[in-house]
Amino acid sequence: MDRTVKLCTVPDEIEANLIKGFLEEEGIPCRLVSQVPPSVYPFTVDGLAEVEIFVRESDLERARSLLEKREDEGNS
Repeated sequence: MDRTVKLCTVPDEIEANLIKGFLEEEGIPCRLVSQVPPSVYPFTVDGLAEVEIFVRESDLERARSLLEKREDEGNS
């Protein structure tokens, strides 16, 4: 069984869900981890509402590559 590893950290749940949806459409399951429930504190102050995105270790390189490609396309 593959262990999960952290792919990245994003500032809020909205961005995390966008990335999760994008990766899952590409066949990469994700798990989101946040220290604060969004209904309690829905914005970031000193990183308080940050969300970590975890993927299977075997999917890590592909997920990184897909995110880089997505960012490059968004900047053009």
